[in-house]
Amino acid sequence: MNAFPNWLDLLEFIRASGETNARIGTSLPTDHELWAVTQRCQRVVLPEQIDNDLLAELRDAFNDGRQPTRFDMQAVVVEIARHGHSAHIGHSGGNAATIYAGSQHTDQSGDARWAVTAGPGWFAKPDHREPVADTSEFQIGPDDDAWTIAVPDHTSPAEVAALIVAVIEQVAEGYPRLSESPPLPVHLQGHDQSDAAAEEPTRGQDHD
Repeated sequence: MNAFPNWLDLLEFIRASGETNARIGTSLPTDHELWAVTQRCQRVVLPEQIDNDLLAELRDAFNDGRQPTRFDMQAVVVEIARHGHSAHIGHSGGNAATIYAGSQHTDQSGDARWAVTAGPGWFAKPDHREPVADTSEFQIGPDDDAWTIAVPDHTSPAEVAALIVAVIEQVAEGYPRLSESPPLPVHLQGHDQSDAAAEEPTRGQDHD
């Protein structure tokens, strides 16, 4: 953290600017444009020349507002249902929230299992309300934990649902793992959200 007074207030202002940018559909600002906007807000007196370390914090705040890493798990469940699959959010110990999706069956121990689980998430409000998750730690895979795939950063609830649906269909077809990610839109600074899935091992290479 730098020594500027009101720096956190400034980052919140820039994050809100990112939200506005996404809402009205304007293009991403260049580094010089972002620096100029920050100087004009007058919350912090910045040097005339761009400071790369400060700029990196500003860019992260803007990107978090434009396409946050935190997402609404209930919106994911609604989208999965729209694709014709069952899904619900369960309380899986502590304050943890997990999405259970696809067909349900009973394992050899008599425990109920779902085709796919996805998490972890957490409940933002008491009494297990407002389940949310962060893409930085969210994993999707069969309920038997044979393998998982990561969710790319800045992925929307609809895109998370598309990945879960793809895993449900892969499990139903009897394949050992998701071999190909469904196409997802290109997001911030040209980052292709399907890159992370492309790095996963090919079909048949399960986790130990």
